[in-house]
Amino acid sequence: MSRTIDRILVPVDFSAASDAALDYAKMLAAQFGARLYLLHILEEPLAVPVAGPEAGVGVDHQRREAWRVEAEARLLAACTPHERQLFAVTSAAIFGVPTHDINAYAGAHAADLIVMGTHGRTGLAHLLLGSVAERTVRTATCPVVTVHAPSNRDQLPVAAASAHALPIDGIDQPQVGSDLPMS
Repeated sequence: MSRTIDRILVPVDFSAASDAALDYAKMLAAQFGARLYLLHILEEPLAVPVAGPEAGVGVDHQRREAWRVEAEARLLAACTPHERQLFAVTSAAIFGVPTHDINAYAGAHAADLIVMGTHGRTGLAHLLLGSVAERTVRTATCPVVTVHAPSNRDQLPVAAASAHALPIDGIDQPQVGSDLPMS
């Protein structure tokens, strides 16, 4: 079975793992002549009750809009003007729930592949924080490639293909591992 990769979604959280995923997605986009879609999900801030006239009021609209505009500026800066043109980059910063909205955005934009960073948390941190990458791999309707941030010893990101993996002819394959526990 041969599939074409025309649209690559890259969820961006501005971490080192996310930067590595974007670099990997750019390499894939260059190989396939694909478009890149950069997406940053701003999680809804917790409304912290305060005393005084602001009591019971969540984060105001102006502050939320400032966060969104700042995230969009950072997405714009993630690619050079040449890359933006070469890969026909589309970027968006939205408020939402990461896994749900990554999958919804992928569906709405007919993404052929999601390339995202993973922090590789284990133990208590993984239990408490979970993994957006893991949940996305489990629920996405298109293939997902997860990329670790390079460590000090290894300057190339290691990618892990999801259960929806498809062979990618014509490019060097990364070392394949998995962030998911074996059952």
